[in-house]
Amino acid sequence: MPAMLGLSLDVWATMLFCVVAFFGVSIWVLFYTLRQEDKKLALIETDGDLDTYSPRALRDLRHWIEAHPNPAHPDVQTARTLYNDCVNTLKATDRHFYDWSAAEIESLDTI
Repeated sequence: MPAMLGLSLDVWATMLFCVVAFFGVSIWVLFYTLRQEDKKLALIETDGDLDTYSPRALRDLRHWIEAHPNPAHPDVQTARTLYNDCVNTLKATDRHFYDWSAAEIESLDTI
């Protein structure tokens, strides 16, 4: 214990900064995540469904499906189902978790 008291001020300041930064960021991320989950829960309670993909993620999923047209591929049918479910949800609900514009939703078609 006496060796700890002999640490220089800059070591103590660095250690204190690291502890505050770690716990500060951790607590902020926790509250941010909980707010996001509350928003999702509210959407499920009011609309009964939730858009599962952001516009970019749904575009990426469609590109992946188009790049793998072979129905024998083990993940193609699952990807198509997930894609179509998200498109149907977007068209059936009025409120969305991700930032979708009306034009983006109108341009979507099931596969």
